[in-house]
Amino acid sequence: MTPAGPAVDAAARRRDAGRSRARLLAAATELFAERGYTGTALRAVAERAGVDAALIARYYGGKDGLYQAVLAADPVVGAARDTGAAAVVEAPAPTSDGDERPREDRPGPVVAENAAPDVDGDQDANVALAELLARMVERWRDGPASTVGQNVFRCDLDDAARAATASRLAQQVLPVLRAVGPGSAGGPDAELRAELAAMVLLGIGVARTAGTLPALAAADPDRLAELLRELLDTALG
Repeated sequence: MTPAGPAVDAAARRRDAGRSRARLLAAATELFAERGYTGTALRAVAERAGVDAALIARYYGGKDGLYQAVLAADPVVGAARDTGAAAVVEAPAPTSDGDERPREDRPGPVVAENAAPDVDGDQDANVALAELLARMVERWRDGPASTVGQNVFRCDLDDAARAATASRLAQQVLPVLRAVGPGSAGGPDAELRAELAAMVLLGIGVARTAGTLPALAAADPDRLAELLRELLDTALG
């Protein structure tokens, strides 16, 4: 074999691994939103992705790791801000047994937590809220409610999925809502107001997906954002 052979083989494996990861992540995103955490079987994810189910354990470590990766890719609570982007870090390669497998063949990534948005002062708080609403508008325009949005309203999550969902909201959504208005100074019911606002914010996507409120489902996303901003200013003030 020529010296270029191993390099070519490694590059091909990386491309194949990247495509498999992308297909698994897309399938898991759809199924976790459609069926919830408990109702999503890993075999169903693999079948929808068109890959071997064993690759889920290889690339994500299992169901919890796959769910964390879906949260990290979420357009609202995932890597939406450069300063708070979630990092998917490959698990360190075992060294005790001299494992020399390519990086893409080593087990399980570790999904690093997002840093909380840096919100300080009235102007920054309003900018952060505008950015959050812009991401929501993009989501409303592009497709169904996200996994996080769906799971806020599900009762069938296991403890790990519930904790992961709550953690993402606590890092990426609640600090923005908490910082808007007098509630940012820790006024009465400040945390309750922030969580109530988060419920409304995420619930719009769920209701639009369900289609049971026809005016809401048919509304222009930009107009929804305008009305929602008025509602949030009242609720958070």
